[in-house]
Amino acid sequence: MKTIGICIPTIEGGVVCHQEIGREATRRGVAYPAIATHTPLFEEIGRAVQTSDFNSLAAVLSDSINRIAKAGADVAIISANTMHIVFDEIAAQSQIPILSILEVTAEYCTKHGYQRVGVLGTTPTITRRIFDAPLEKRGMTTVYLSQSDQDVVMDIIHNELIRGIFLDPSRQQLERIAKQLATQCDAIILGCTELPLVLTEESCQTKFVDTTRVLAHAALDHAHE
Repeated sequence: MKTIGICIPTIEGGVVCHQEIGREATRRGVAYPAIATHTPLFEEIGRAVQTSDFNSLAAVLSDSINRIAKAGADVAIISANTMHIVFDEIAAQSQIPILSILEVTAEYCTKHGYQRVGVLGTTPTITRRIFDAPLEKRGMTTVYLSQSDQDVVMDIIHNELIRGIFLDPSRQQLERIAKQLATQCDAIILGCTELPLVLTEESCQTKFVDTTRVLAHAALDHAHE
């Protein structure tokens, strides 16, 4: 069985991803794989994203992945959607294969027969349209928020969720936004690994594609290949 490596840019989403690998293994009745993790300095990541310094972002994340490889990982995942802006650059510098959250999410959407998919995430994820290509390649179209709603989502993610702050008024705002987006699509991609901590299908009465857990399940599949 292969060892999984997890690059954890944000603690909250990374913990969910790590935990889900173990929980899914239990559900399947299969062995829990060995996991090596590394958390790069968030200050460096945040500065690079804020200034659109994608060369520095790729360098920080590539260093993290290669530290994981040295720790014995056979395959890696990055438990954050926004970081996939520089996925190709990271993969080119990596000593081990990396599973893309974008590709495994698009595959999941294909298997479930979705045609129009909404995307919730950070502003860099949305403005760079990182989900468009893998979804369009599979015949799907993407739907996005108004700028005003996107600003609300970004503020909550950046100032609360990634810091482990979960406020009820913010949850209600996110639910309102998700419900409105759901009227325009078949399902909504939770394109930020912290969003599943506050949004559920039951509370929003819509179908969600939880990228955090989809990636965790794909990593488990790969470990057992």
